[in-house]
Amino acid sequence: MTLSDAPAEGLTPVLVTALETTSSSDIVVSSEPKVAPVLTRVGAPTPEYSRFFYRAVGGNWYWVDRIPWTYAQWSEWIDAPGYELWVCTVEGSPAGYFELDRADDGNVELAYFGLLPGYAGLGLGGWLLTQALSRAWADERTIRVWVHTCDLDSPTALANYTARGLRPVGTTTEYRDLRQPTPGPWRGADRPPILQQ
Repeated sequence: MTLSDAPAEGLTPVLVTALETTSSSDIVVSSEPKVAPVLTRVGAPTPEYSRFFYRAVGGNWYWVDRIPWTYAQWSEWIDAPGYELWVCTVEGSPAGYFELDRADDGNVELAYFGLLPGYAGLGLGGWLLTQALSRAWADERTIRVWVHTCDLDSPTALANYTARGLRPVGTTTEYRDLRQPTPGPWRGADRPPILQQ
């Protein structure tokens, strides 16, 4: 997918919003979800696992920048100092995840976060984001936790971030070629229904 900082023919402007918290006291705890999630830190993450979640969670929202990554690039990502992969399961099935990227200066990026499509609407998004922020602030060296979202993300993403205490701190515009459909995992009518509990 073509990505540019400047307008060009065939490219669509996409608003990117950066958000942050600067204290663990900023976190607004969500209500309990309608299901019983289990959160686990993956002690020995693999490139395949990180790539699976990137594609399964982000495929419908134009997370495409890393699709062409090689195995070596995925390995470098998960082997980087400060990298953490956390997985949410429901009755043993993967339901969502988040990846933290801790920098030496105390800044922690919530690099990736989200749910698999069938788990939306169950209150898991707020719960999982609460867990992500809490884990990011669990290290006493943390001074700031930040994330970015954009117009192509889930329609509930920005509201979830602000509801959990993240504050918008700036916006930029990127220009993307959206003429090709998002790579999935599900498209249009093929999209799975929300699970009923």
